[in-house]
Amino acid sequence: MLPGMTLNGSIFPALPIDTVSVDFTALDTPQTDGMRGYVRLLRDALNREGFWESSRRYVVAHSFGGMLALAWLTEHKDEREQIDGLILTGTTAGPMLDRARLRVVGLGSRELRVPVGPLLAAWDLPLVTQFMKALTTASLQARPVDFQRLPFKSDFAVDLAGWRNTHWQAMRSYRAAMRGFDVRSRLGDVDIPTIVLHGPRDSFFTHDVAHDLADGMPNARLRVIDGAAHLLPLTHGGEVVRALNDLRAQAVSQRR
Repeated sequence: MLPGMTLNGSIFPALPIDTVSVDFTALDTPQTDGMRGYVRLLRDALNREGFWESSRRYVVAHSFGGMLALAWLTEHKDEREQIDGLILTGTTAGPMLDRARLRVVGLGSRELRVPVGPLLAAWDLPLVTQFMKALTTASLQARPVDFQRLPFKSDFAVDLAGWRNTHWQAMRSYRAAMRGFDVRSRLGDVDIPTIVLHGPRDSFFTHDVAHDLADGMPNARLRVIDGAAHLLPLTHGGEVVRALNDLRAQAVSQRR
């Protein structure tokens, strides 16, 4: 399970298989190699956790976790061929800073969105990141949050809790990794059975982003979940479980 930026594995529902959650919110040393650095950290973590010893392997990823999964799987064919299924929620194949547009307000089918790129550029200034982190947490360190226990699970409330959950240096490293991320030209290589889940009220990515992601992968299906927003795994966990069970059933059917 690969959670999004500032989040952890508690955003996901309990899954009917053994799970390993990999996040980097406590990272106190800036990453200097962008997404490639995160791919190395991910592979190290999977080797350490014995991920490859499982008989069947599925990747469930959200937001930044989905971008990380795509960066990893497009670069490493030998490992990609050992993955039995992929679930992507609230994510993009890139370019993230161009395609992400913050949903300010929505009324029915009409909504107002603003580009995220300029906002991230401002938030990425060291003093701004430190100030926001101290303002929300009174500490620059990561203070783990159980997102399932939050009284409110709106995108805004979870994002605010994510600041508490994340070391200030990790926040800057996440953003640096997203700059220049774009694997659209290599999506055709990822032929893993995939389900893309999208919430029409997603605060960052429109339906077009999810559609293009699913359309670019040769073995992917798009499912739009009514009422869901960016934190779909947290608010509509049953849909994640259903998607996983469907992929498992597909794997069993193909073995026959």
